Parts: sequence; C-alpha cells; structure tokens
Amino acid sequence: MCSLFPPTCNAAPIGILFMFTERGHSFSSTRTNSEFDIGTLFQTISILRIGAGLSLLWFHAWHGAIGASRFLWREQPWAWVDTFTKAALPVPHLAAPAAAAFLATVALSWTLGFLTRLFALIAIPLSIAAILIARHSYPDQIETAILYLFISLTLLLFGSGNISLDGLFRLGRGGGKKKKPATF
Repeated sequence: MCSLFPPTCNAAPIGILFMFTERGHSFSSTRTNSEFDIGTLFQTISILRIGAGLSLLWFHAWHGAIGASRFLWREQPWAWVDTFTKAALPVPHLAAPAAAAFLATVALSWTLGFLTRLFALIAIPLSIAAILIARHSYPDQIETAILYLFISLTLLLFGSGNISLDGLFRLGRGGGKKKKPATF
C-alpha cells in the first residue's frame, strides 16, 4: 500500500482523504436535497411513528377490533362495553366498537404514515378518553394513555417523517408538484 502513495506510508491516509473529497464527497453532515443520507433517514420522526403505530396495533387495537367483531357479529360479551359502562360513557354498546374501529384505523395510519396528522388529531380525544377511563378502571394504564397522548401531539405538530406514504405523495407539504421559486 505504501507504493501507492509515495514517498512514505504516512501519506496514505491523507491520500485517501484527498481522493474521497476530490470526488465530491465530504465528511460533513450537510447534504443537498438530491443526495441520500442514511443519517437523516434515522433522525426522522418515522421511527417514533412506526414504533407507536405497531405498538398501538399489537397491544390495543388488534384485541379491540377482534373483541368488537365478536361483540357485534356473534353477540359475545366484551370487557370494553363493561368498562365503558362503569366509566358512565353514553351508549357504551356503540361507543366501544366505535373506539375500537378508530383505534385500529389510527394504528394503521401511523404504521403506514398515511394522513398521519389527521389521525393524530383523531387520536388525541381517544387518548384523553383512555386517560379518564383508566383512572377508574385500569390505573396501571394511565401512563400508557398519557404517552399516546404526547405521541399524538408530536405527530400532529411534526407530521409523519421521511419514510411514509405522506412523504411519498408529499401530503401535508403543498401537494405532489414542487413549486418553482418566483423570479422577479
């Protein structure tokens, strides 16, 4: 290797650095919009959104959707209806399946990154209701409901991130076409 960078071996690292920067690459974190940078890919909110969506789907929405389906179509008893009744919510036999349907839709939306801000807005009252219900029936779940409330607020404010269907179709960023800068 020393023969590639005469006259001494100490020049090798400097030569590699020179070749790397000579070809237009740099070690700085600033990139143009056309370059792909794996660092910014993982610095997005996408990780929070996908993780929260999958967690919501796996631990809450999936079981809620199955329970709602059994309650509606097979007329089997469901714990959510009893919980909604104990919390004195109006029409618990309709509110529980509706909450399960909204919860599943929010979880899928967050996982895919489709209309994320809209479904984050829908998730805020669901999270507040979950906090109020958990106060009476499931006090150990209050922390989870509060975390989902803050995740909803974060997704509402910052959107879905780079890895999403919103990002693919540029939803929430002024449409699919890039606007040309005005010239005077």
